[in-house]
Amino acid sequence: MACMVNEELVTGVRTVCDVVETALGPFGANKLLIQRDGTVTATASSTELLDRFDVSDPAVTLLDTAASDFHDAYGDGTGTVVTLVGALLREADRLAERGLHPTAIERGFREGLDIALDAVDGAAHPLSAYEPDDVARTALTATRNPAVRRSVSAQVADAVAEAGPEARDRVQVVSRTGGATAETDLVSGVVIERGPVLESMPRSQHGTGIAVLSSTVDVPHAGSQLGRVSRRVTLDADSFEDREALRERESEAFDERLAAAVDAGCGVVITERAINERVESALAAAGILGVHRVDADVVDRVARATGATVVPTLEQVSAATLGTGDVDVRRKAGRDMTFVTSDAGEPTHTLFCRAPDPRTVRAFERSVEAAIAATAAATRDGRVVPGGGAIEATAARAVDRAARSLSGRQQLAADGFGNALLSVPRALAATAGVDAGQAEVRLRVARTEGRDAVGIDVLAGTTADVLGESPVVEPASLKAAVLTTAAEAAIQLIRIDERLDATDLGDEEEIEPETESADADADAEAARDGAP
Repeated sequence: MACMVNEELVTGVRTVCDVVETALGPFGANKLLIQRDGTVTATASSTELLDRFDVSDPAVTLLDTAASDFHDAYGDGTGTVVTLVGALLREADRLAERGLHPTAIERGFREGLDIALDAVDGAAHPLSAYEPDDVARTALTATRNPAVRRSVSAQVADAVAEAGPEARDRVQVVSRTGGATAETDLVSGVVIERGPVLESMPRSQHGTGIAVLSSTVDVPHAGSQLGRVSRRVTLDADSFEDREALRERESEAFDERLAAAVDAGCGVVITERAINERVESALAAAGILGVHRVDADVVDRVARATGATVVPTLEQVSAATLGTGDVDVRRKAGRDMTFVTSDAGEPTHTLFCRAPDPRTVRAFERSVEAAIAATAAATRDGRVVPGGGAIEATAARAVDRAARSLSGRQQLAADGFGNALLSVPRALAATAGVDAGQAEVRLRVARTEGRDAVGIDVLAGTTADVLGESPVVEPASLKAAVLTTAAEAAIQLIRIDERLDATDLGDEEEIEPETESADADADAEAARDGAP
């Protein structure tokens, strides 16, 4: 009897995969997510769908973790990973019904994966034959406006070119509701979505020292100490005079620290925590521009861009810890924002995105982040493959041909892996309004004729050479990572045969107290009967 894939365990996974599959590509269907608190979100972003799912099923948790880890590592391609996992599970069901054991399915899938990876490698083209803009435009699925796609993809390519292969860390994406996506602007430097804490503070500081702090800017408290405490002192100030003297001493101590920071060249203070109200005026009087409650990742970005060292408090600020650069407060999208530019540290850029409504702006921001990640990956690897499902169709053809040389059950499983690869062009065709069955036939025929660049032209709504006038290309390294991650996740799910609660694996059941008491009474009675 065949060992079937555990239906109960993977049903939830299949549901998630089916939902994500229909959201693939620029024409992916929107989903209405209704959360427990009543919040309603409309999105076609695969990443946002997975982020907002209220997951409790352990198998779905495995899939969600794999997809999240992939997104954190690569920034693009998460939807394709989930789509392929769903297709591989469907193939595993079909194979199990034909009598294949999960071990045989795993071996065939791994064989198919190796063949598919070789096909991706063989179909790769040098990036120099195309443009980084083409990679960015392919990943920019949140807009179908040709002019916007050209403009934004060009800005993404410029940002990646200046920031280098590590552009995901060096290019910030800031989005704001209001305006049109065509108003997206590439800014040199870091954008902080806050203005000065006090209106009387300067709005521009050029060529000045920039202090980057991780904690609150406030007057020091008597007895406060950084680092290991070797002695604890209790100070009682009961009278008004004592409390006033203590307050004056704390204020004098802060003035001394502030004067030392100014003497070191500090003109700007940017902190992750708050700038207390009682010291705002002192900073303004000293000519310092202060910005507080800045996100930790932005604080880190400012430090890397300006060459600053992040220190805990104003007391640790010195000429050695200060960064240098220009800081300007500008009005953008109806609010003050602080722009930090510098040549002292790493090249840093910000893409400032606009969109007419909250749903659109979030989707556009995610799409721009994916475009940055894809372009950076292509720049690192220097190779691209045809998009629009073309590379999956080519890999499926290679698996189909190679599987014929395999024996028995392994051949069936490898062939199933190849069939699963075609789920990507089928999904793209379906969301673009193209007959998925006819599109698959055309892709197969094109491969037999040696036309491996034929894929789904989603915007045109047909099958076509995707390397033509407006190339649709994806990073070869990213595509290989997608196939590998999807295969590993599917195999992990296929190999599960039972769900066990960890609480059931504890110590052996303890003897009931009543039983212990009854046994003790019986022993006592037996002893009395046997007594002389």
